[in-house]
Amino acid sequence: MATKLTVEFAGKTYSLKSDEPPEVVGEVEKRIKKFLEDYEKLVEDYTLDEVLFAALANAILQQIEMESKMEEIVQKLKGWSYENRTL
Repeated sequence: MATKLTVEFAGKTYSLKSDEPPEVVGEVEKRIKKFLEDYEKLVEDYTLDEVLFAALANAILQQIEMESKMEEIVQKLKGWSYENRTL
């Protein structure tokens, strides 16, 4: 069963349907709303498209930073596992 995610931003309503479990969709919805709250004030000075593009760029930047940190952790774990090996 599809779960609906609905978010209002800058006077518009955006909706998506997802096959993810309702609790996952609820968490995504909560995080999107929090994320967009930070950008809501910019709508007065910029177009909605510009604000949404900035939000998307920021989200991708955060994803890249997380991927980099995860790779650092993986490398550390690999190093530790080789250091503790016995021959």
